[in-house]
Amino acid sequence: MEDYEIIKRIKKYSGTKFNIDEITVKFGEKEFKSEVVDRGNCIAAIVYNTITKKYIFVEQYRAGVDGMMVEVVAGGIEKGENPQEAVKREIAEEIGYKVDTINHITDCYLSPGGSTEIMALFYVEVSEKIGEGGGIEDEIINVIEVDELGLNGSIFTNVSEDGLITPPYRLIDAKSIMAVNYVVQTNMMKSLWGTLSDYKMKSL
Repeated sequence: MEDYEIIKRIKKYSGTKFNIDEITVKFGEKEFKSEVVDRGNCIAAIVYNTITKKYIFVEQYRAGVDGMMVEVVAGGIEKGENPQEAVKREIAEEIGYKVDTINHITDCYLSPGGSTEIMALFYVEVSEKIGEGGGIEDEIINVIEVDELGLNGSIFTNVSEDGLITPPYRLIDAKSIMAVNYVVQTNMMKSLWGTLSDYKMKSL
């Protein structure tokens, strides 16, 4: 791989949510310009209530899609916070719960072609309500309780006693699809391992 060097950086925009720089990159004998969005790093968490046996999502307006979206709890990491502290704060602010357990899933760039943002993704279990949730300041967040999860970002609500469920809602943002797939695949592997273990015990 050829070496590269950023030979110029110009501040193009500084706002309340993000900054934009224009950089000039020298790559071998070539030079090119690119815009880079800097909005800090963030966390996201898929939340499971161990008492109600439901997953908790949030619904809010998202300017990037000009509409309402259902997604996992997420937010920026504030100055001086570590990702775990940010998860606990965002869960309290958005859905009003105290965190019982927190497990790190992965870290990843969200849009490396033009953004510096790195997301830390978590699986969290809760049981104790400590506030109303709904977000702070200009946030307007609705709490959505989900009965079951499906692959590729499908979520199911209103599962009746006879097993009937409403048609799935399909999540459309990457962090939520990643989180749901992680939980579904993990549960499938646990179920498979349990079945194999039972079979081995019966065959002894």
